[in-house]
Amino acid sequence: MQLYLYHFVELLCATLAIGSFRFLRAHRLVLLLPFLLFITLAEYIAILQHTIYHTSTYGTNYLIMLVEWIFYNYLFLRFTRLKTFRQYIRWSLPIGAACIVGGYYFFPGQYSVFFYCIILAGFFLSVAALGYLFTRFTEDEVTDLTQDPVGWVAVGVVVFFSGVSIVFSLYEFIQLKRITLWGEPIYTLVPRLLSLFLYSCISIAIITCRRIIPSLSAS
Repeated sequence: MQLYLYHFVELLCATLAIGSFRFLRAHRLVLLLPFLLFITLAEYIAILQHTIYHTSTYGTNYLIMLVEWIFYNYLFLRFTRLKTFRQYIRWSLPIGAACIVGGYYFFPGQYSVFFYCIILAGFFLSVAALGYLFTRFTEDEVTDLTQDPVGWVAVGVVVFFSGVSIVFSLYEFIQLKRITLWGEPIYTLVPRLLSLFLYSCISIAIITCRRIIPSLSAS
């Protein structure tokens, strides 16, 4: 079975999180570990479905999107104090989750609806990540964002989900023109390449947790 590079990076990231559990706990990022374990397992199942069993990855992809939507929004909500931004996430999180679940149940097997969900979820996750970075920039006590683990996650989220949204918004054009790179359609290759950046950023976030000891009030 072909082992995709992006999945190998996810596995390394999850392994790093396992070895850094006590540091994640000190930074109130314990949920990052089960999230990474879930993503690694779910992506592996999707690879098996596609390459070995030749079955649809429709349900698996929807589940991954739903978990990512909930986790990243919750992460940014937990680590920001700006009232307007917190209100934005509190409203968008359940609405987005309902749209994803609705797309899966009411439009079964329709990948066009799935792509629309990816585009919308990617756009609003990018907005949430940028909103988090903005709130951190405006806080007086923040002197170096590179020392903020969640800030690294936010950078990865912005690049990954904005890129994925753009690629899937051009899905029909790419398919019509048969645009490929290294023999693979752009709309499947680009998300995998962007995953390398996303999980590299998350790995840096974990390493940052190991390097920086939080104050007792933050633990």
